[in-house]
Amino acid sequence: MMNTFDRYLLKRFLHTFTVFFVATYGLYIVVDLFSNMRDFQNAAEDGTALAHSIFSYYGYHASEFFDLAGPLLVGVSAITVFGLLEKHSESHPILAAGIPAFRLLRPMLIGGALVNLTLILNQELVMPRLTVELQTRRGGDSAKKRTVEPVYDYSNYEMHIDGSEVIIEERKLVSPSFYLPKELAVESFSLEAESAIYMPATAERQAGWLVQNLTGLCDADMLTEEGRTRIVPRPNGKDVFIVSSVSFDQLYNRGRNLRLLSSAELVKRIRNPSTGPVPVKAQTLALHARITRPIISLLAIAMALPLVMRRESQSLIMNMTICALVLGGFFIFGQVSLVLGGSVVGGTLIPLDLAAWCPVIVTGGATVWTSGYVQT
Repeated sequence: MMNTFDRYLLKRFLHTFTVFFVATYGLYIVVDLFSNMRDFQNAAEDGTALAHSIFSYYGYHASEFFDLAGPLLVGVSAITVFGLLEKHSESHPILAAGIPAFRLLRPMLIGGALVNLTLILNQELVMPRLTVELQTRRGGDSAKKRTVEPVYDYSNYEMHIDGSEVIIEERKLVSPSFYLPKELAVESFSLEAESAIYMPATAERQAGWLVQNLTGLCDADMLTEEGRTRIVPRPNGKDVFIVSSVSFDQLYNRGRNLRLLSSAELVKRIRNPSTGPVPVKAQTLALHARITRPIISLLAIAMALPLVMRRESQSLIMNMTICALVLGGFFIFGQVSLVLGGSVVGGTLIPLDLAAWCPVIVTGGATVWTSGYVQT
């Protein structure tokens, strides 16, 4: 049960976090807008269209900025709240009553958990629904068309899939090219057409691509026995259905920008047989990082208490500075660990699970070690 002082600390923490988020995002808008104002002006016809374009762009990108800056602002907010408690001597009556300083962590950890819950909801529900808007260029109406990022279909013997562009709203691949390997064709060749539409799996058929208006001939005699089960020409002689697990959104930035995918989609990608070993490693690491992020965030709050409210210190400003540097160092350590785990040149430098969980282990150990510095 939370008492009056707990609710006071919780409100102060959430208020501080909100102020920091609004201030940092406002600063980001000013800097980014000043640097890219020409992009908005070139796409706008008048002042009203310019204002609408600016507000729309930065309104949508607030969710992306919140996902990036939120975990860091949790630690900064904790340092600020503990610093204000020390500055105004609000913690002294509690310590004089024999209540341990760690009792102050309860409302702070609850506040950190609420912020992290909001971050999770933003990651799982908001950002996946704003994939088009978050990939829209400054001043653009919508990211209706995107450049194709060629992929290999590992469920089809590394069949290469390419095209000129994708139309997101129609989920269409323009000028597709499907290179059939020797396992599927008597002689390797490319199937090219005007367009291709991805067809999800149903009870009657497997998932795959409906390739429309072929620019060349596709005869069953050109296919191997395995190829005939995966490449099915249509009766009209112009279309062909290719069984494939490579979905539409794997062909443009959304497939590479893992922040725009929900955790359920990440798990689906990892289990997808068409996904290559390199994307699977990156997706697995991203999934582990999402699990460890709220844990590290709460550990940062627990570490901030003894470093700011130190038993022996020269000044409050020095304590807050040291705390900020320590938490910043652990944040950098966590990012470096993820980079080392995600390196694919000659294989990962450290195992994926260790890369994601090593920051938790190190930060947790440091939190226990610094707990002896707190005021009593």
